Amino acid sequence: MHDPMIVTFEIRSPIPRIRKMTPKMAAAYPRVSLRGPFWRIAGREIYWRALITVWHVESNGADAGTVCRPSTWKRHPHHWKIQVHPMQRARRWLFQRCAWCNGPSRRGDYVNISEGWEHDHAKHWWQSDPGVYHRDCQTIAEAHRTCTCTIAKGGPWTNGTRVGHNRDILLPWGRCATCNGFRSHKAATDARFAKAQRRAVAILRRIPTGTRDATALAAVARLWRQYRAEEKIRAATASKEDQ
Repeated sequence: MHDPMIVTFEIRSPIPRIRKMTPKMAAAYPRVSLRGPFWRIAGREIYWRALITVWHVESNGADAGTVCRPSTWKRHPHHWKIQVHPMQRARRWLFQRCAWCNGPSRRGDYVNISEGWEHDHAKHWWQSDPGVYHRDCQTIAEAHRTCTCTIAKGGPWTNGTRVGHNRDILLPWGRCATCNGFRSHKAATDARFAKAQRRAVAILRRIPTGTRDATALAAVARLWRQYRAEEKIRAATASKEDQ
C-alpha cells in the first residue's frame, strides 16, 4: 500500500493504563509478556500510550523509505509531522460530530470511524471532519448505501470488473447504476453471505436517516452471530468430509 508516512519515534506517558484481560484474551497470551509498551502480567494488560508521535513524511509523496534512508529519519525535522494525541482527543470530544446522527463522542462510543484512509478533513481545527461516524452509525449509514438489487450478471454496474473474450461482461459488484448503491465482491459471489446481508440491510434501512435504534442493531448483531456460527459448522462438516 502506498504511504509516504512512517513513525520515526514516539514519546509515551510515564503513567501506564492497566486493565483486566478477558478470559479469552488471557488464554491466548502467555501469563507474562514484557514487550515494549505492551505488558501482560497475570491477567492484567499494562500499556504506556503515546503522548506524541513523530512521523516522517517522504518528500514528493513517495513511498516511505524510498527516498530517505531509515537511518536519516530522526535527522530530518523538515520532513516531520508531529501528532499530539491529547490535543487530538480533546478536539474529538469538543468539536467532532457524527456524520449520521450529528452526536458527539461518548464514553466507549467515539466518533472515530471513517470510510477510508484518505477521508476529507475540516478546513479549520475547530470544525468537525466530514465523513466520520460512531461505529453503530457507520453500520446504519453503510446499510443505506448498500445495493441489494436483483440483477443478472452483466447488469448496469458502473465500475465493476469486465471479463470475457471481448471484455463485454460486467460482473455485478461495485457501484450500481440503478440504485447508486455499492455491492461488495463477497456479496456478489457468496450467495449465503448475500442472503444474510440482505436481511441485515432490510432491518437497518427501516431506521430513519440521522437516528439510531438499539433494538434493530441488536437484531442485526444476532443475525450475523447466527451466520458465523452456521459458517463455522459448515466449514467443520466440509473438513470432515474431505478427510
